[in-house]
Amino acid sequence: MLSLKKIKVLLNINLLLIATTSVSTEAAITITELQPIKYPSTVKNQSKSTVVLVNWKGNLGNATNATLLDNDYYEGKYLVSSDSNLPITIEFFQLGNESKVNLKTLRVRYKNKTYKSFPTIALDNPGLDGEIIAIGAKVVAGKNATAGDKNPQYVLRIEEQQ
Repeated sequence: MLSLKKIKVLLNINLLLIATTSVSTEAAITITELQPIKYPSTVKNQSKSTVVLVNWKGNLGNATNATLLDNDYYEGKYLVSSDSNLPITIEFFQLGNESKVNLKTLRVRYKNKTYKSFPTIALDNPGLDGEIIAIGAKVVAGKNATAGDKNPQYVLRIEEQQ
């Protein structure tokens, strides 16, 4: 038979475990940038838009119509992991931070499938070990865009669905 003192101690331990369990149910996605998408330096076209496509494989696409000044380009790569098994949503969009320069034909490669419309919902969770996400996009500088260094920015947002 347990004394009243021992029962109180056991109750306190159980409450502590319940509190610990409820804290550990918080789920989190971790995104680690391995490399951002990088475009080569080019000569701006004078009479038409300048287009450079770097696909999710890190290759130049056929839409590229500019003279390259270097071969320094690659796809974006991100390691995504999760401490839950909830499905995820991926969003990928441009910020539009450069006048007359836009990112188009946005692509995300995740778990051997390529996605081209966003948000993409109900995707398999990457798990604790994580998965690599590769991205590619076409950058289009309109014919009236000014010459110079351009750094179009984008958002890659990954969330767990509740």
